[in-house]
Amino acid sequence: MANDSAVVISSRGGLNGIVSSSSSLKRKRPPKINIPNVLREISADVFKGRAAAAQMQQSDDGECFSACGVGVSSLKGKKKFMEDSHKIFPSSNGNKEFFGVYDGHGGSKAAEFVAGNLHLKILEMLETSSGREKEKAIKEGYLKTDEEFLKQGLSSGVCCVTALIEGKEMVVSNLGDCRAVLCRDGIAEAITTDHTPEREDERRRIEANGGYVEIHRGTWRVHGTLAVSRSIGDAHLKDWVMAVPDTKIIHLTSDMEYLVLASDGLWEEVSNQEAVDIVVQSCSSSKKGSAYHCTSVSPSSNSPRLPSHKSKRVFHQKETEDGQCCGSESPASKSRRISLATQMKVKTQFPNNENDVLGEKTSHGGLLGACKELVNLAVARGSLDDITVMVVDLSRYRGT
Repeated sequence: MANDSAVVISSRGGLNGIVSSSSSLKRKRPPKINIPNVLREISADVFKGRAAAAQMQQSDDGECFSACGVGVSSLKGKKKFMEDSHKIFPSSNGNKEFFGVYDGHGGSKAAEFVAGNLHLKILEMLETSSGREKEKAIKEGYLKTDEEFLKQGLSSGVCCVTALIEGKEMVVSNLGDCRAVLCRDGIAEAITTDHTPEREDERRRIEANGGYVEIHRGTWRVHGTLAVSRSIGDAHLKDWVMAVPDTKIIHLTSDMEYLVLASDGLWEEVSNQEAVDIVVQSCSSSKKGSAYHCTSVSPSSNSPRLPSHKSKRVFHQKETEDGQCCGSESPASKSRRISLATQMKVKTQFPNNENDVLGEKTSHGGLLGACKELVNLAVARGSLDDITVMVVDLSRYRGT
């Protein structure tokens, strides 16, 4: 038989057919098809959380940092722009420290304005209070900040939760659905109560002022639009959505370990006790081999934002295996294991912090590890909102 043809014989010995001229009938590999990115298969991670998106847009989506006794982690949700903000600020005389988490809505301008001004107004009111009660001075600070923001003619608003610590006294205030939770001997204790139109007292107040509350998209809302009943800003609803905070003064005791301040992006998916459990577990596991000390220096009193090199404190932290300082450890018997939280490893990266960075960034364990774990847990459970979590170690103030 000629070389340019071949006989194909089946396994049964039969003649299947002749393929002639292999050189002329040789099949060619089809060209590679270029599939547009929009048609490619979407990773399952996109539906389980925003980890992939966060890694691709680090500069816009989130931030995290830790300092001596405080950690913060935040992540942008489904909105186009990040509307959460936060603040850590030591007073010029060094005897007060301010912490705040702000959850904006309708844009980021209100949250940005409050992050730059609320602490200054509160400290100003306290200095000029002439012995008046702290609650009244802080209320005036909130109202003054609201008044000045409304003058800008912007329609956005912001919910707030703040803590002012002086000596062994802590003053916690809130507007809207940002929340403060205290860890007392391993047990979660909500310090604040969310301001929502669903509350009977808030609904009565709104209706008494001529407003109304109705359910829209499964949620009680003021005039069918806003899901919180108190905030700074929201000029179009100001007659019913007031900026008067609820304030509590707490005297720090030896059983108070941590303070968790967070936006509702966390609290919609994570319970108060779960948040405390994760903080206790993270700090307890990271304390071994960790040490730090703080050296006071003169702060810059002229700028409302203190860069790390002008901060009141310079933090010297000994390098440890987990790279995180944590000043308090709860007894092992009080630590609760959250298997879901510990096993869920949603890897999310964060860019540099835009607010006051009082210390070097770290990556694992301790206060920062707890903040990141809480953010990741909320994302894994389906949160699409902006999330900001701040954890303060209270052992620095109660002297133990």
